[in-house]
Amino acid sequence: MVNFIPCNQLMTHSQSFLNILPKVPQGIPKLCVALLGGGGKTSLMYQLGKEFVTENNHVLMTSITKAGPTNNIPLHLTGSNGEIFLTQMFKSQNPVYLLRERIKDNKYKGISIAQLESFLPEADVTIFECDGSRNLPLKAHSHWDPVVPDFATHVIIVIGADVINTKLNDGKVHRLKLFKSLWDIQDDTVIDIPLITKVVTDKQGYLSKIPDSVQKIYFINKADKFHKAANALATSIAKVRSDSIFFGSIHQAWWKTIS
Repeated sequence: MVNFIPCNQLMTHSQSFLNILPKVPQGIPKLCVALLGGGGKTSLMYQLGKEFVTENNHVLMTSITKAGPTNNIPLHLTGSNGEIFLTQMFKSQNPVYLLRERIKDNKYKGISIAQLESFLPEADVTIFECDGSRNLPLKAHSHWDPVVPDFATHVIIVIGADVINTKLNDGKVHRLKLFKSLWDIQDDTVIDIPLITKVVTDKQGYLSKIPDSVQKIYFINKADKFHKAANALATSIAKVRSDSIFFGSIHQAWWKTIS
């Protein structure tokens, strides 16, 4: 287990990010963790992958949407036919990071949901991104965004705390026009905690992409810079949802539950 030095002893846990994951439902032998939302999904995937390999020999990292490479983990491509032998790759590398094929510089197609499901038996743990947000902390989901597959054991819903109390036209929301229409707001509307809570807990918002059967975890990122706001958002979400809720900093590798 990887231990991290907390950036502030008064507000952090010196614990692994693996501890934000509830136990796997009985009868399901392997973890399959989906990441959805914005404001740190890719960084969280790398962090979880780095920690999972300390206890697992076969950790798969991938995406079912467009994604990019990382400087830390070699990228492998499945190609359009999806023929790749993970078992052989795991003999020399762990984790394995897979995407489908290159679109342009630093941008690749994700694998299909069918490909992802076919790879699951060969991995002890699978972590994958579900949607894109163009590095923005909040988004509107379109009809073409993939739905979290029902074979996922968990989904971590990521929100960037830097969106709290900004205005819609401040550039912190992915798909601004769709977001404006979906929630019937104006360009100068403040993206406050009640609105964000609604977006991430409502069946019209983020939950439209998540089956009821998948365990949900909320993580508010960038709390190193927006600690009070992140804590307040976590508390607000907890009043609506009984799921596990955390806030912290993926970059500084710490997290905390609401108090």
